Amino acid sequence: MPDGNILIVDSEAFAADLCRMILGKMGFKVFCVSNGEQAVEIASKNHFDLAIIDEQLAGISSIDTFEMLRMRDPNLIGILVSGNANLQMVIEAMNKGFGGILEKPFDVQKLEKSISAAFTFSQYREENTRLKTLIPLYQLGEKFMAASNDRQVAEELVEIVSKEIAVPFISVMLFEQTSGMLKIVASRGIDEELLPTICLKPGEKIAGWVYENGKPVILNRKTQKSSPFSRLLIRQDIAAAISFPLLGRDKVLGVLNISQTSKDIEYSQADLEMLSVICSQAVMALENISAISKIKENARVKALLEQYVSPEVAGLLLANQQNLMEVGAVQELTVLFADIRHFTLLVQHLPPEELRNFLNSFFDLFTREIFSCKGTLDKFMGDAALVIFGAPLAIEAPSIAAVTAASHILRQFEELRQVWVKKSELFHQIGLGIGISRGRMFLGNVGSARRLDYTVVGTDVNIAQRLASDTEAGQILITESVKIDIGDAFQVREENSRLLRGMEQTIPLYSIIPVPSSEKETF
Repeated sequence: MPDGNILIVDSEAFAADLCRMILGKMGFKVFCVSNGEQAVEIASKNHFDLAIIDEQLAGISSIDTFEMLRMRDPNLIGILVSGNANLQMVIEAMNKGFGGILEKPFDVQKLEKSISAAFTFSQYREENTRLKTLIPLYQLGEKFMAASNDRQVAEELVEIVSKEIAVPFISVMLFEQTSGMLKIVASRGIDEELLPTICLKPGEKIAGWVYENGKPVILNRKTQKSSPFSRLLIRQDIAAAISFPLLGRDKVLGVLNISQTSKDIEYSQADLEMLSVICSQAVMALENISAISKIKENARVKALLEQYVSPEVAGLLLANQQNLMEVGAVQELTVLFADIRHFTLLVQHLPPEELRNFLNSFFDLFTREIFSCKGTLDKFMGDAALVIFGAPLAIEAPSIAAVTAASHILRQFEELRQVWVKKSELFHQIGLGIGISRGRMFLGNVGSARRLDYTVVGTDVNIAQRLASDTEAGQILITESVKIDIGDAFQVREENSRLLRGMEQTIPLYSIIPVPSSEKETF
């Protein structure tokens, strides 16, 4: 360990001088004393990495000398020099913390080998001690994982750090997305009335710097006056402090701050390592809570989306991180409007419960076919329904999808009607008409801050609705834009142009010629 300080305690001047010469050439700074009293005195003024102590000392014994030196510096490495080492002596020396035995007479090679072995032994011992300290900390994860929200995790973190480090002032700051600030969510030793007023921007003061850079900061007032952060240690009663980042997988979640008023305590790398173990488990708990929250939110949003689109489309929208609440644009879309003809007759003569059962059966088959053709259900309106094709998920042939869905729905509606005819003759008089149009329209949220409706608005939406109202039962009417878009995918019949209600000009119209059931199209 070049550049370290070594203390030689040996009453024999020749041995001490030999050690000084050899170790000096190796790059060590060597101090020599002749007895234990002198060793203890010089150690009170200097830090030593290694003490080489002769077995035969006048006054305080070599073992007692080393014990006294270790009381001042527990990390001190020791080598016992003996001219007559035996097994019992070796065992006693090792039990007292010596890292090796050097037998006299010794030469350069023996001394170098002994020093290397002592440092290696010390490293193993320190690592063993470190593991004994840290391993129990890894078992704290169960406490963190029992928390159900971020505040509980932060409070548990404060509690654990307080027990492990015995520090008077602790705070856990988490980054708040809405305000863009770091705010204290749990603390100890801080006036509770002040807590709401303490908030930092990323980069501001020590904690803000730690959050922004993701690196811990240690400040010891006595020994780090030249630190660029020392000017930020405003409170004069604070002798030492650590700000430690709560590092997540891909971002910093917050900062743990601890501070000490006792002037006899300084923080070190060992404290950082302990905080690293504790904080890593707190971070795992925070990320676990966040993940569970996202799963719940995704499930909630998916359930809402599935009221408009198929489960597959809802899954794609979530996977692509598309936020429907932010959608709002003019697009080229195809819309389908379906309307039950003479439904008012059923309303007037059927009990409400039967009417409800019929509508549920109809909307069930309707939704199933719409979703199978990748359409988006805009809304049900009594006995009618509005569907969008081409958004929010783009599909290759929206008009073909719309006509395909309409054809399937008409066939299944007729099957459903025949079932209900057996229950009431009134169902002989009802039918289903469908209008399909295509053009540029607005798709997005329409409404107020309290009540938003995700829908389409545009002339072609109104046209589709008017067509559904003007159709004969079992008919699909389409506009010229839809006819062009579907090409020769379906057989069409040209109808008379009509002046639809609310329109200023007549509109060319076409109807879809039904395909025999033996030639059902697929989509």
